[in-house]
Amino acid sequence: MKIDIIPFLLYFLLFCFIITRIPFFKKSGIAWWLLVGLFALKVVAGVAYGLYFNLPAQRAGSDTWRFYRESLPETELLLHNPSLFVKSLFMSNYAERGGLFSGTNSYWNDLKDNLIFKLVAICNVFSRNNYFTNVIFFNFLHLFGLVAFYRVVKSYSNVYEYILLIPIFLIPSFLFWGSGIHKDGLLLSALGMFLYCFNRVIKKESTSKHFIMIVFSFLLIFFIKSYVAIALFPALLSWWLSHRNHQRHEFYFLSVYCGCILVLMILSLYGEHYNALYYVANKQHEFLLLKGNSAINVPMLLPTTESVLHYLPTAIDVAFIRPHISEIKNIAYMMAFGETLLIACILIAFLLFAKHKRLIPPFYICCIYFALSVLLLDGYTVTFTGAIIRYRSLMLPIFITPIVAMIPFPSSNNEAGRV
Repeated sequence: MKIDIIPFLLYFLLFCFIITRIPFFKKSGIAWWLLVGLFALKVVAGVAYGLYFNLPAQRAGSDTWRFYRESLPETELLLHNPSLFVKSLFMSNYAERGGLFSGTNSYWNDLKDNLIFKLVAICNVFSRNNYFTNVIFFNFLHLFGLVAFYRVVKSYSNVYEYILLIPIFLIPSFLFWGSGIHKDGLLLSALGMFLYCFNRVIKKESTSKHFIMIVFSFLLIFFIKSYVAIALFPALLSWWLSHRNHQRHEFYFLSVYCGCILVLMILSLYGEHYNALYYVANKQHEFLLLKGNSAINVPMLLPTTESVLHYLPTAIDVAFIRPHISEIKNIAYMMAFGETLLIACILIAFLLFAKHKRLIPPFYICCIYFALSVLLLDGYTVTFTGAIIRYRSLMLPIFITPIVAMIPFPSSNNEAGRV
């Protein structure tokens, strides 16, 4: 498929104009020309994403083009039977709906793809079924969550805005994976909007629209990646408790997370259905059954505390270090390895220069704990280097941005606290 140049340019210019007029973007404090430039960069990355996965060597296993192909009959259904288009989202192809966390033969597992099919189908109506024009629509939606996340981070920091925009928009792996027609960009956008609205609730600055957006964004997160939504609970509870108590923030986070681990251990005594380790191990087993060139040789995880502890070094290696320098075999792996080194440098700069005696905002600790917990879960379940690079890219903006915000770069003239 080729880019439909005239509609592509017209929609791109239209959305650039719309971006400069939306109050939510204006209140972010980001210069309109800079926001338009970031949007343009994401569109270019999304087009590159589509072109790359349309190469003969990539096309067969490409989810993004599968989403497009599956959206075409959905578009016809939308145009000719819109009521069935909506109803079919709630219809199961199985005799039973299947387990909520099952990876096969489950309505809930299929739902995350069906949501993308429907969304692309709606975009097709306006884009004349052109994949690359749809990229513009997707990245316009992505922009809301990224700006929302920026506004929350900025409200607790005096760091110059250009610096904070780098880890949110310009981390190479997320710029690539989070700009294409896929679940990743939508998921982080939903996370950004959820955290923004939750922050307004905590600060008692919320309205009914913030509660509606919390419900909507949480459901979207849950249906796309349920374990990410579940990982939010201890992070949000810790954030709320820390916000109510203006000291010893780290104590509340450690207490909540230790308490959650204890509860999970107690629940595991009541059988398989209550054992969270069973679902983690089952997810890893599903990955082990898959075939791929980037498979990692790892031991099979068992749903026991002993097996989880024994597997911990492997999980840390997979989640935070892969690919190793000896595994670099293409430019994508080389970029991922360089990105890991860059993150290590940022962490070193934080440890050396940040003012650690200053009380860390609970929101920053929430982001770090949440991102680390999701990454660790990925380390336990993912068994492919290529997959972990993509999964890790989703959490990097949430993990790195608060750390960058705490490094004493030159301050902006704007006062922290404005959201």
